[in-house]
Amino acid sequence: MSIYRFNVFNTGISLAALLALSACGGGGGGTATTATSTTATSVSGTAAKGLVRQARVLVCRIVNGTPEADPSCASAISADDGSFTVSMTDGYTGPAMIKVVAGSATMMQDETTGTNIPYGMTMRAIVPAVSVSTTAYVTPFSEMAANAVGTTAIDADKMRQAMATVQTLMAGLGVDLSVKPTVDLKSNGSDPATLGRQSNMVKQLTRMVMAAKNASSLTDTNGVPCNAAGTSASQQVACAMNAMARVMTGAATTDQAKAAVVLAALNAQNVTTAYMPIIRADGTLDVEMADMTSSQAMQTAMGRAGMDTTAASGTVSGMMQRMR
Repeated sequence: MSIYRFNVFNTGISLAALLALSACGGGGGGTATTATSTTATSVSGTAAKGLVRQARVLVCRIVNGTPEADPSCASAISADDGSFTVSMTDGYTGPAMIKVVAGSATMMQDETTGTNIPYGMTMRAIVPAVSVSTTAYVTPFSEMAANAVGTTAIDADKMRQAMATVQTLMAGLGVDLSVKPTVDLKSNGSDPATLGRQSNMVKQLTRMVMAAKNASSLTDTNGVPCNAAGTSASQQVACAMNAMARVMTGAATTDQAKAAVVLAALNAQNVTTAYMPIIRADGTLDVEMADMTSSQAMQTAMGRAGMDTTAASGTVSGMMQRMR
């Protein structure tokens, strides 16, 4: 046994105490203090089915494999363009679950009519790791991934697997959970490929609303069609979103029969005219009606939203190539 270890064990002073004394300068008479600072982290993104306005957005830490209770989650309110930023002042960097929760004034855009309808559901997304600046988009497709991880034994790997499974299942529609569900001319105005993927996400969300209204094959847990007589557009959308989520039976598994029904219902919708949310170059929100199958109609819509007319033709051509 070394002299150092002998002295520690035989004077009754713990190693932790010795380290603390050392950090404070020993018995030098002065008192040293160590200031610590925490760098806040954040989660920003867009909630869209269509754009979800004035919703409470919760970012809930995953604690021992389970999302923390709602009152403990960091929160913010979504703006009229569906955007949100939630700050984690404790500097949390682990996995998290986002919840977009309805309030008394929460509305969502119906892309088939351009009107706002009540938002009466909870839509979620999962984040494998929160960083200083994290981006996440909350849509019915992200809800599928959130449903896939369940409510227990959640970790970052399980989240990544669930997101990959959803994207593989929805590959025929070009769904990409990392793509903003709004056409963003401010950030991506000179990038036809990104604008095309964003336009496609708007198109697939429109397809989902159409399926909610038109497809009797989409049902609630009791087998009642989502579009049953007397149901509102809001109820139909919530029912269809939940039908899509029930396809997922695990992070890496799906119910093949339910998946076939959902995909058939979505693919049966012929998306033409849609009300497209567009972020102008100045950052303001515009909503333009356009035939998403027509290059000329798309050019006109982009021009009204502020896209340079001389560049619109080539840009829209690149966009159309990425739409399904």
